[in-house]
Amino acid sequence: MTPQTPEFDAVAGRIVFCLWTGPEIMSDARMRALWTIFRNTGCAVAFITRDTVADWVKPGFPLHPAWPYLSSTHKADYLRCYLMHHYGGGYTDIKSTSKKWGPFFDQIAGSDKLALGYQELAHGIPHITGDFGDLLRRSHHELIGLCAFIFKRGTPLTAAWLARTEALLDAKLPELQHHPAIHPLDQTGILLPDGTPSPYPLRWAELLGEIFHPLTYEHRHQLLLLPIEPSFASYR
Repeated sequence: MTPQTPEFDAVAGRIVFCLWTGPEIMSDARMRALWTIFRNTGCAVAFITRDTVADWVKPGFPLHPAWPYLSSTHKADYLRCYLMHHYGGGYTDIKSTSKKWGPFFDQIAGSDKLALGYQELAHGIPHITGDFGDLLRRSHHELIGLCAFIFKRGTPLTAAWLARTEALLDAKLPELQHHPAIHPLDQTGILLPDGTPSPYPLRWAELLGEIFHPLTYEHRHQLLLLPIEPSFASYR
């Protein structure tokens, strides 16, 4: 069974996705972290790079036209959403882990929940302001974090996630075409090497956290909270 076959299900296959979407050379710390994912999760790891992304593009469902203009970080933000909707399965940032993921896959497969993740921290939601942001931070113990999770494919949750993400990219596409990312961590207003603010039209969390946290709040009763998180110690 290949990713292009309609019945491909990465939860059933116990597949954990890791992404490195730019041309940048991975640091020694990242390489060591990646090795812990291969060594410790006990699951098949699909390590996707810019050279292998095309292998995971589902026929009839191309990547958004904004893809070439995104920073490496925002490409990874978009791609994890795309993969979770079309294939499901696990995702982890390239951070060190000592966790076995088999029991987590068993838990989500045997439940009626739509996604599994670690409990988000209040300070993990700094990017949403106002009363709603305060509500999300008060409710953080009901939400899952962004750095490691498992989703069932093709659910109302993943469909809404992808739809909101692609609607944002639709709106930003003309600006992205005029001001594509020029470095992997590009974001609106960051100072460029020449001291001028970046005109790149996406905020740091606009494509992921600003969509993901409100959406998981809406679906908070359909989430499993389990300690799947990686280490958040120095990883760069």
